[in-house]
Amino acid sequence: MAVGISHATAPLDLLERLYETPRPLEDLAGDMAAAPGLGSSLVLSTCNRMEVYLEADPGTDPAPAVAGLIAGHTGVHADEIAPYAYVRSADDALRHLFQVAAGLDSVVLGEDQILGQVKEALDRSQRTGTASKTLNQAVQAALRAGKRARNETGLNEAGRSLATAGLAFFERLVGSLDGKTALVVGAGSFGGVVLAALRRSGLRTVHMANRTPDKAQRLAETAGGTGYPLEDIPRLLTEVDVVVSCTASTVPLVTRRHVADAMAARAGRELYLLDLSLPRNIEAGVAEVEGTVLVDLQRIAAEGGDDELSVASVESAHRIVDTEVAAFKAARRAARATPILAALRTSAAEATATELDRLSRRLDAMDSAAQEEVAHSVRRIVDKMLHQPTVRARRLAGAPDGDVYVDALRALFAPEAGALETGLRAAADAATSPAATTTVTTPAAAQEIMA
Repeated sequence: MAVGISHATAPLDLLERLYETPRPLEDLAGDMAAAPGLGSSLVLSTCNRMEVYLEADPGTDPAPAVAGLIAGHTGVHADEIAPYAYVRSADDALRHLFQVAAGLDSVVLGEDQILGQVKEALDRSQRTGTASKTLNQAVQAALRAGKRARNETGLNEAGRSLATAGLAFFERLVGSLDGKTALVVGAGSFGGVVLAALRRSGLRTVHMANRTPDKAQRLAETAGGTGYPLEDIPRLLTEVDVVVSCTASTVPLVTRRHVADAMAARAGRELYLLDLSLPRNIEAGVAEVEGTVLVDLQRIAAEGGDDELSVASVESAHRIVDTEVAAFKAARRAARATPILAALRTSAAEATATELDRLSRRLDAMDSAAQEEVAHSVRRIVDKMLHQPTVRARRLAGAPDGDVYVDALRALFAPEAGALETGLRAAADAATSPAATTTVTTPAAAQEIMA
């Protein structure tokens, strides 16, 4: 099940407040795990979404409890969260997770960063032990689907990100940025992405401003620019043509007053500002200053569109997601046959050992080498007889109506309780392989199990 709130349902100022919490996400994950009826969980928190994926007890509605825990963690009242929250169950939740990892539910369709953010959420759940084996496997399968969607379609052309989409939106509004000078506020990993995107757009010089000027200098030098401390931003606003902010600051670094003062000294030259931060690094009031163009995440979501991304690429990515979801579900169904088949093989091995022991006592004249050869041949016959039915049974169990075949296995072979327990133990750690193949069959194919 998935319970969440995102850019698709909530206003940006609410997402800002959810994202600003100083408490670590491990605390929220721990609270989820300790809450009655919620079970294991995984928390995905980005600047555009907060989602909780969980295994809830059957017949329960976890949404109110999850909203309450998010409220307690963030300080945002549950009544403010509830109107924008969504709940997805069973297959819908699974498909949503895969679509999120593929970038198909992002502000910028196909953007790069979300795959790493999902991986970070998985790593966090593994460190804290808050997600079950099944939930971990689902997220790992979603990550594989996301990688396929990027590698096998045009979804990841030119390293799509908020930076590339924001700059593309800029250029549609104001024309080419070729030859202009830019200031990037923030020299972290995202700042490096922004810098690369600006260079591809043909900007003449890119300066960097950062809390640590030395770090800003190292990055800026690669684009013919200079690194500056944050205190120099007001002065730099009078010189540059484009400002892009991408820091984790919880207070605005570019204020309306900064920009108004700078515009008085710019002799009518326009100033273009792109705020990719959440919380906002550039005050919303900047847009009211004459001669400025301000684009933030909310405007990108509302007006940015899909820019150069082709419909064919999106459709191909959706097909990959559908295929990977179906494969994951088939592997989960097929896994239900594993303990029965393991118990069947255990029973066969025990019966073989009993008969070989009886035979060795009756053929005491036969030397040990000959007895071993007979035993080896018998075991090979048993293995060969079981191989094809086992492979076929796994394939049929993975079909949409696989319960029919699993029930047939139990009814046909009904291993002894001891052997079944042994099989269950042997299969307890069996992983649901993402590469498992599935043949969709009709109920009539149940006869194949008995073939």
